[in-house]
Amino acid sequence: MVKSFNYYQPTRIIFGVGRRKELGIWAKRFGKKVLVVVDPNVEKFLSQQYQEMINSLHSEGIETIVFDHVIPNPTLDSIQEGAEVAKKEKVDFVIGIGGGSAIDTAKAIAVAATHEGTAWDYLYFKKEPTEKTLPIIGVPTTAGTGTQTSRVSVLTNTEEKCKSAIASDNIICKVAIVDPELTLTVPPAITASTGFDVFTHCFESYINVNNQPYVDMLALEAIEIVIKYLKKAYDNPGDLEARTKMAWADTLAGCCLANVGTTIPHALGQAIGGHFPHVSHGQSLAVVYPAFLDYTVDWAVGRFAKVARMFNPELEKVSDKEAAYTLKQEIVSFLKSINLYYTMEDFGIKKEDVKDLVKHAIEFPDNRVNPRVPDEKDLEELYLKSFRD
Repeated sequence: MVKSFNYYQPTRIIFGVGRRKELGIWAKRFGKKVLVVVDPNVEKFLSQQYQEMINSLHSEGIETIVFDHVIPNPTLDSIQEGAEVAKKEKVDFVIGIGGGSAIDTAKAIAVAATHEGTAWDYLYFKKEPTEKTLPIIGVPTTAGTGTQTSRVSVLTNTEEKCKSAIASDNIICKVAIVDPELTLTVPPAITASTGFDVFTHCFESYINVNNQPYVDMLALEAIEIVIKYLKKAYDNPGDLEARTKMAWADTLAGCCLANVGTTIPHALGQAIGGHFPHVSHGQSLAVVYPAFLDYTVDWAVGRFAKVARMFNPELEKVSDKEAAYTLKQEIVSFLKSINLYYTMEDFGIKKEDVKDLVKHAIEFPDNRVNPRVPDEKDLEELYLKSFRD
């Protein structure tokens, strides 16, 4: 019997090589003045493609105001700066061009520019942003966060050393223009960390206690793509087929996030990112994944086994339990193949930091939808098992 479920995806997805040149055509329905929130690396490494997008907007009579103070792990301060520009210029909508940080910044600016207070007042456990939120278009230049199709914007409060998120249907992008050519200049290290993020979004949605058949279908397709094409994109950044496949997997992953969501690793990883901003999101996930797999396997044997056999079809010959227990080994080998296998010490994190990390990690609802629900002691153990000794 198929379980009852809801599925919602209002984003118009414009997918394919060269589709960036259509930005103006899709944007003109939202107004005549836009705040373009752009990662400085886009202006530097994709200058021609970026100018094509700006020209596309101008050709449709859209005035562009550029905000390029995007930083990795977007901070409340940088978001508020952008919101002040949006309010001063009275823009009609916002476009985020870049990796997850740029699009998340654009989403948070769209809230802060139209609501009282700051974006921090609209975290998932506080007030939900209203329909006054400015329309948002996402143009990703990495294949990782899936934010162009998700209902989440992640931000960091540096004063509180806290990383959290706005989560609302009102910040889902109205349009996502996914052009794989924009990912060709992404360096291998970022390709690896963002690509593994795609896997985690899908795997955690698949094992989430709220899993549902539509998202299962999307998640398994994206996982299969990551297994087959992430290493190819890492080894050969100019492989357009691999980049196209990863861009599609990333888009599917965002749909998974929008309708089911992540579990324990994202709670652990967000806490690491809040306290240690130099650790990228993908790196923080890679650090905690082996311990998380050990912790959860017995509570999701069938689903672990399914994914393990996607990594290694020879596991069809063994029992579900044996296959499930092999998944950790398969993922560790995969991480090593893309130079993403780390322990906490690699980022300067000490065991005495764990207590503070746990205080932050336990607050995330991601923990409560894991097949095995952790308490503070469990999270402490997961962190400690992520050290070398």
